[in-house]
Amino acid sequence: MARFPIWEDSHISAHPAAQVPIDSLKPSGICRSADLNSGKNTCILNSAGLLRDDHQLRSLTKAAVQLHPRPNANTIASANVGHIMDRRVFLKTAGMLVASRAISNGVLAEALGSESTSGNGKRFVLPMNRNWRYRSELPAGFEGREFDDSGFEKVVIPHTNKRLPWHGFDEKSYEFVSAYRRHFKLPAEARGKHVFVDFEGVMTASTVWVNGHKLGEYKGGYTPFSFELTPHLDWSGNNVLAVAVDSTERPDIPPFGYEIDYLTFGGIYREVSLRVVPASFIENIFAKPKDVLAHASVDVECFVQHLEASREPLLLEVDIRDGEKVLAKGQQRVPPSNDTTQPVSQTVHLDNLGAVKLWDLTHPSLYSVHVRLLRGTNVIDEDRRTVGFREAQFTDHGFELNGKVVKLRGLDRHQTFPFVGQAMPARAQRRDAEILRQVARLPSARVVPTLPANKMIQQGVNL
Repeated sequence: MARFPIWEDSHISAHPAAQVPIDSLKPSGICRSADLNSGKNTCILNSAGLLRDDHQLRSLTKAAVQLHPRPNANTIASANVGHIMDRRVFLKTAGMLVASRAISNGVLAEALGSESTSGNGKRFVLPMNRNWRYRSELPAGFEGREFDDSGFEKVVIPHTNKRLPWHGFDEKSYEFVSAYRRHFKLPAEARGKHVFVDFEGVMTASTVWVNGHKLGEYKGGYTPFSFELTPHLDWSGNNVLAVAVDSTERPDIPPFGYEIDYLTFGGIYREVSLRVVPASFIENIFAKPKDVLAHASVDVECFVQHLEASREPLLLEVDIRDGEKVLAKGQQRVPPSNDTTQPVSQTVHLDNLGAVKLWDLTHPSLYSVHVRLLRGTNVIDEDRRTVGFREAQFTDHGFELNGKVVKLRGLDRHQTFPFVGQAMPARAQRRDAEILRQVARLPSARVVPTLPANKMIQQGVNL
């Protein structure tokens, strides 16, 4: 059964669009040399994000480089050294700067193949962006656990099914069915829990297997989806996740069926992770602020999923915090249930919050809602959401935010990047939000598709 996941932050990943040796880099002792993608001593960077995604690089460009009065196409003049710098040298130097900031202990651990965990001891998430194997066709039997994929290409997620030129290509060139495989082992802490695979976005239709068992097909490239792996896992040995990705324009899958005026590309173009949860867990949280301009309160709707019959009552504890300060708390009993097909919804009302700070364009004040699920006195799961208090409405005077008229100016943002189509990592998605809000000073943006990458939404709310 496909279920919508609880989303967690995951590690940055990058594409092998540019390779910069990192033997000489010493970023605070984090990395001397590493095998990040292909067994070679290289740092993999994305050339499209190279000049767009790093504030320090932008400062370097302004301070150290100026255009020569008559530069040729391959040179840039250096204001500090007074000579013409070859563009390749500049990109290599700048790339080292980005590499020194982009690599962290967590990213490096994942790159080296370890399955690092993140979470609170009740649930945890295993990033699965590296060590995938890919082929641009669908071999017979590729979904089998023992299938020999040694001849497949090693790739990193987000991944485009076909590297494209800057311009002048046929959209049919990326419309084909491709194969992805990922080998993994589960940590001992996962035993006795339930395991889901969470895909943030695959273009356009995905058929998923684990250890040769078909889990189902998901149709749609712009929305996240999940499958439970638990019944088919080898808890002590090697497991294989296989995905057949159909990137053709199928009339049974929106936005296809008539006419569209943008390109969709193909591949597993957003991040992938394993989510390990207990038998009863918090599947989703929806925090709804109310009456924010007068007496602010919030209704917290909690969806509790029972994957096994629950024979004893559980308890939900909910609080809202400003930083570490708890503003209000409440609780709600969850009765026993034999229903393992649909999550049970429970709403906890929190009021008497005091004078909350409103979210607006200049001061995007945010609060955190924390939810715990208890069996007796034991916390069996917990999760959180970020929420802001604001009132937005269209009136006869125009658009009003918190009772004040705001003139909406914006741009149409497509999630399309050079060479890799839509397959860009989290930092590039965040950077697009920063450019729209902080550089262009725009209060709004129309995003295409209607559900952009999760990391762009998160960054946009915080700006």
